[in-house]
Amino acid sequence: MPDPEIMWLMDRESGPGVASTYSKISRVSGDVKVFEWEQLGEPIFVFGYTAMVVGRQCLVLVVIALQVFSTRVQRFLQQAQVKNYLMQCDEEAIGVFQDVVCETTKAFVRCFPVVSILVAVVVASQLILCQRLFYLMIRNGVLVDFQNLSPFKDPLFWWVLVNGVLAMSHFGFHMLVAEQMHIGKDNLENVVASLKQDAIFFGLPAMFYVVFLYLSYDVEWLLLPLSKFWEADPEWAYRTSRDLVFVTENVACKASLEDPGSIQDVAEAIVRVTRSYDEMEESENHSPSNGQQKRQFWVSEKRQQKLHGPDCQDCTHHHAPARQGWIKRAWIAKLLLDNKLVARDAKCQSFQCWWLTWITISVLMCIGAIALLVMQLKNDVEDILAGHGEDYVAVTVIGINVLNVEHVCP
Repeated sequence: MPDPEIMWLMDRESGPGVASTYSKISRVSGDVKVFEWEQLGEPIFVFGYTAMVVGRQCLVLVVIALQVFSTRVQRFLQQAQVKNYLMQCDEEAIGVFQDVVCETTKAFVRCFPVVSILVAVVVASQLILCQRLFYLMIRNGVLVDFQNLSPFKDPLFWWVLVNGVLAMSHFGFHMLVAEQMHIGKDNLENVVASLKQDAIFFGLPAMFYVVFLYLSYDVEWLLLPLSKFWEADPEWAYRTSRDLVFVTENVACKASLEDPGSIQDVAEAIVRVTRSYDEMEESENHSPSNGQQKRQFWVSEKRQQKLHGPDCQDCTHHHAPARQGWIKRAWIAKLLLDNKLVARDAKCQSFQCWWLTWITISVLMCIGAIALLVMQLKNDVEDILAGHGEDYVAVTVIGINVLNVEHVCP
């Protein structure tokens, strides 16, 4: 009678008495047991938890965006005291150069919250994809090691950082030139105190957001804690941990190109790719032919590149734009939304529905962001036509941000 367990991989070329290179898969046929930690990978939890983490940042940024774009929003919200958080740029009061600086930094103040909201959506999308893939794979005996991207090598992070720093400089600049403006000495202290409050109103959320964005480049901070994995069923966890195949993100990406028909097909494809590295390494090292094979569960990224050549360095160009950073993980979406997987798996269908809803919301947010920036661009162009030449730089700043927004939007 055949073994009822589903095999990850059988070494068919091995002779009698030679053990299989890899062990058997942990999930047996007919095993419908669902562990508590598996709920962490369900679509409703993945989307809900990610939205909770990112949503708090977005909520604060939305409030800031509405406040700094127009005082009419404050009137609509029926605030008791309508306040303009941005400096009134007056060439006669502060001079031509200072006026240009004022308009330029003001443009960054308006762009920063809008840009940050969109980047937060991109970050959330990648966190969702990585969480979903991680839980699907570990339940099938494969542990994916996601590559920790360096924020300082991603243009997206620098875009946010530059916008934030130059936006904060607007409030500092206002404090420096406050004395030059038509403000009495008695009122100067009150004005400076008010500007400090404005800087805190804008600066604290901005700094918290940048820190959050920096930490989000390590996607594994949201994944399964080790204690949670063991507490549900220690015996199962021990058996699975012993036989677990540990693969890097690039190996998982390469295996995902094989047109899987089920999640288990994906796991088996990943193991096949891992075995190919083992065989190449054994061939290169001229291991003795004593019938014993070295059992290998992990191949480092450098080792992959040496064994397989440049094609293994980054397989993401098959799925995504050729830029580094968050967008390079589009291959995960391609895998999880594969038509065969969705057609055969109810949970994949559920994930697809949630994902399409998320993308719809993201697109609407992108449209709203572009609309806000275009409206401001229109106002600045009208100012230029009215003779305010200092708005040329502001128009350039907002125009560049509009182009970047269109690039980031799904």
